[in-house]
Amino acid sequence: MTGLSMVAALLLAGPPLTPADRAPPVVPAGAQRAEIQLRFPPWQFTGTFTFSAHGLEDRGVARDLGSVVGPQKDVERLLEGERGTLRLLLRAEGRSSFPYIFGFWQVKEATGAYAGLQGGGTFTATDGGVGKGGSPFEIQTLLGRLGRR
Repeated sequence: MTGLSMVAALLLAGPPLTPADRAPPVVPAGAQRAEIQLRFPPWQFTGTFTFSAHGLEDRGVARDLGSVVGPQKDVERLLEGERGTLRLLLRAEGRSSFPYIFGFWQVKEATGAYAGLQGGGTFTATDGGVGKGGSPFEIQTLLGRLGRR
């Protein structure tokens, strides 16, 4: 990580989370499997996503406010798709073995076709295999369970 990248990650870390933000996600009865795949260019906080759950397929732009490799490791992620918008909260943990970044996510807000979704799950992040110059969060997979309120 370059000095400039580290400074950017620290600036994007945002305010500390409240205890309520750190609570496990509420998963409604009848929740179904959800899968969100993300790709970020090396050391960038804007990328792309695909979403699949409840018969809903979507794709769009992912924007992170914070960094999964910053000191706080808490991220607010905005997924802006063709069918609506999801605001997620991610809590990352660094690990000494693969996958090096692991954590938990939950839905904080949902609009459009996503309206009423609740739940969350786990995520992993890894580099894109480009070697030198790559970042450890280029490819991310979020798996979990989502239901409607």
